Amino acid sequence: MRTQATLLPTTFILASISTTVVGFFLSPSPTLVSPGRTTSKAWRNPLKPSLTRHSSLGGMFTQMLSGMVKGSAPPPAGMSDFKDPAPSWADLKASLSQRQTPEERGLPDLRAAGRGPPSSKAEIRLFDAPDGYEPRVTLYRDTAAWCPYCEKVWMYLEEKRIPYRVKKVPMRCYGQKPAWFSRLSATGLLPVMELDGDVVIESDVIIQTLEDKFPEAVPLLPLASDPDAAAVGPLLRLERELFSGWLRWLTGSTSTNERSKMVFEGVLGRVEAALRERGGPYFLGSGFSLIDCIYVPFMERIAGSLCFYKGFVIRNNPQYPAIERWFQGMESRESFANIKSDWYTHAMDMPPQVGSCSSIPEAAPYAAELSGKDGSWTLPVRPDGVEPFRRTRDVGSCQREAAAQLLSNPQAVVAFAARALGEPGVPPVMAELADPNAKANEAYIPLLDAALRAVAQSLLEGPEAVPPPTGFVAPAEVARGLDYLRARVGVPRDMSYEAARYFRAHLGWYAGLLRASVQ
Repeated sequence: MRTQATLLPTTFILASISTTVVGFFLSPSPTLVSPGRTTSKAWRNPLKPSLTRHSSLGGMFTQMLSGMVKGSAPPPAGMSDFKDPAPSWADLKASLSQRQTPEERGLPDLRAAGRGPPSSKAEIRLFDAPDGYEPRVTLYRDTAAWCPYCEKVWMYLEEKRIPYRVKKVPMRCYGQKPAWFSRLSATGLLPVMELDGDVVIESDVIIQTLEDKFPEAVPLLPLASDPDAAAVGPLLRLERELFSGWLRWLTGSTSTNERSKMVFEGVLGRVEAALRERGGPYFLGSGFSLIDCIYVPFMERIAGSLCFYKGFVIRNNPQYPAIERWFQGMESRESFANIKSDWYTHAMDMPPQVGSCSSIPEAAPYAAELSGKDGSWTLPVRPDGVEPFRRTRDVGSCQREAAAQLLSNPQAVVAFAARALGEPGVPPVMAELADPNAKANEAYIPLLDAALRAVAQSLLEGPEAVPPPTGFVAPAEVARGLDYLRARVGVPRDMSYEAARYFRAHLGWYAGLLRASVQ
């Protein structure tokens, strides 16, 4: 019997832009556990024997990163003449507070109390439990919110409404796990659960344990006497076939691309047929179940990665109407809508986890759109694109969310952006967009501070309120810092996809103004 571990402060806090140390776009570890297994094993692509910093990237991914960080920039000249017209951080915070709705202003306190909608920033969830209740469950999940097995358990807890605490653990591909976690779980694998002092590993074992210990919670599986019960086993096996077919195509060589695509399409067609068979929108018909919890973390990653690397579009594809109806059903549920990622995040986080993702030329336009390389990450924000965008709020609300995240710890965000002009970290880490040991170029902090205050002003007041950066010192270098930051905004870790669209666009817009001022 394992007793409750004493939790020590992590040495590496990289959860979001609101933390003391900012860790935009830090990739999760490749130590992901495959469902259905009872022994711990890293989620490693069986087709790729090893991962290294450089071999983990697809060709298109490598091209995207080229030129993003070019080494330490020399100190800027002319700082004594620099005139900074942007509002102060204090004035911007006051402006945000004036514009926020009462619900927006109260959300952080509501979240801290364990209430409100699901959030990647929540540290405790109480649901119907009274204030002051101490949850029996603690979920240890990945800091970046990218691990599909963590997401499965996370969504399960939300749907079951089982009170729980959250502890976030860094991933091996961008840093070492803290000693306290190694004492808690010798394998280092995620997710991990503590229940009444006992440590449980493996996502499926965690879910089964919760089913046994919380029989009064919302049921997510049919009774043995239910006609749908016989479908559970075949659907779970189909999910594993889908997983294998996806990885084989995503990471296989270009010489096997057509064959791997054909195999994957065959399995995806069977998923479509399974959803049609019971009328949907969910796998067991009109009612949401654990089957949907198990499928959705991989389906969202499949949709994003295959579009980016293979030019294969699943969403809004007339070949897959039942799958589209299922996605829309899932996105109507807070338990998924509030924790799901975006396709860019998934396209970037896959190579460090599974190895090289082989891209094909036909995918280039999709990759350019999803990464903003086609000019889409600027103002005005494009209303639609290849990635479905479910509008749940007005533009002002999305921009206020982005501004609130920037304003929650602006000095840390500024220092993070200054890494673009500093020195790369030693030793390097596997995730190319993560560099926890990088050194910021402090000489550029005043300039990046001014630029990010201008970005915050544009989010709150509109771009027309922001003076042009005429006479801005070292504008090209400062634009590089904004690009660096923009490429590392992670969804949902830093903010929602709705907010990230606007934050990336405003960063891109101001970087464009800076570059134009040089010409």
